[in-house]
Amino acid sequence: MSLRRRLVLLATAAVGVAVVLAVLTSYIVVREDLRAGVDAALRDLTPQVTFERAPPPGELTAEPEAVQVEVPEAPLGGATGIAQAVEPSGDVIARRGAPRLPTDRRTLEVAAGTRAPFFRDATVDGVHVRVLTTRGLAGDALVLARPLTEVDDALARLRWVLLVVALAGIGLAAGLGLLVARATVAPVARLTGAAEQVTATGDLSHRIDARGEDELARLAASFNAMLAALERSQDAQRQLVADASHELRTPLTSIRANLELLQRARGLPEDERAQILAGARAQIEELTVLMGDLVDLARPGEQLVEEPEDLRLDELVQEAVQRARRRAAGGLEFDVHAEPCVVRGSRAGLHRAVSNLLDNAVKWSPPGATVQVRVRDGEVSVQDRGPGIAPDDLVHVFDRFYRAANARGLPGSGLGLAIVRQIAEAHGGGVRAETAQSGGALLRLCLPASENSSLALR
Repeated sequence: MSLRRRLVLLATAAVGVAVVLAVLTSYIVVREDLRAGVDAALRDLTPQVTFERAPPPGELTAEPEAVQVEVPEAPLGGATGIAQAVEPSGDVIARRGAPRLPTDRRTLEVAAGTRAPFFRDATVDGVHVRVLTTRGLAGDALVLARPLTEVDDALARLRWVLLVVALAGIGLAAGLGLLVARATVAPVARLTGAAEQVTATGDLSHRIDARGEDELARLAASFNAMLAALERSQDAQRQLVADASHELRTPLTSIRANLELLQRARGLPEDERAQILAGARAQIEELTVLMGDLVDLARPGEQLVEEPEDLRLDELVQEAVQRARRRAAGGLEFDVHAEPCVVRGSRAGLHRAVSNLLDNAVKWSPPGATVQVRVRDGEVSVQDRGPGIAPDDLVHVFDRFYRAANARGLPGSGLGLAIVRQIAEAHGGGVRAETAQSGGALLRLCLPASENSSLALR
């Protein structure tokens, strides 16, 4: 069943239940009001009941006259009632020719004064009547009845009217529910159409017109944001492939040229052959490093495959500096000042980021220079002694494959600092580049401190 049909059914059911409850309530209220009017009329009729004596019909003897109950006629031909008296012995006094009203044990209890007056419904000679049993003045029970014909006719007409009203209300609810469902489902239909269009065409530039501030508008805005993120990711992947193909072309071309030279010039001296092989080997090593960096950049979540843990950032930096000292040449020194601090993350990922910062400083620092390394409050800063960073290059330092004009003759692929930024962002941190006042470039890796830092430092 579609969402639109479910909404129509739910709206119709909800309104239908409300209409039925309103109809039943109205019917019950009207019925009780009409019957209350009949009950009031019976109470008003009680003091008008009289006892009269009349001779038995067709008898001319001097026998005592019979006692009968009389009820006055209603004015203007309105509905009248009938009455009878019931003595505690069970004898009934009624008008001659009048139908006998039903009596039972409760009637005798009212006559004896042991029961309060009460109302009930009964059928007398096929007529539905309302019966009041109350105590008379002569120690008997008065039983008065009034026909409910008018009330029953009015209620019958009311039932038909309310039935029509209920059916009309439910039908109107269904129609309004259909309109509401169409208006409600329209944004969802647009979202569905957009998703189907993107799936069919692969065009991530498609957007939905998101208006208003309701949930559906927010859903459309979120869908647009998701499409924008996917489009940026796709563009970044395409750019990565384009940049990678450009960077791979140079070492591959060099290796191919060296191999072709070795194949054609079989009589090369050994020293020249060894030089060509060394160049090819260096190109292969550079290509291997480039491929590894590309794999790391293509898998952003790979840096956090390990289970995050609380790490002493100062100790991790000290380990990375020791490895950098062993790889550095030209008498390069490291000035390290690390204050104890704890961050939460991947040990391997953070070690890779710090090592890349140190390798970048080693590449730019002249022989015999000193690289300054500082660790404090989750921030690692590395300052080299190179020429510094041009103002136009500051915003591009951490971009993929970006290499400043004065760095294009140096080894490297331009991916090391991009990996640093990726690892930092994966840990909820960031990176920034500055030109140090004392000369050289100052690169900062900022990481959020662990919530258990005080406990881990004990």
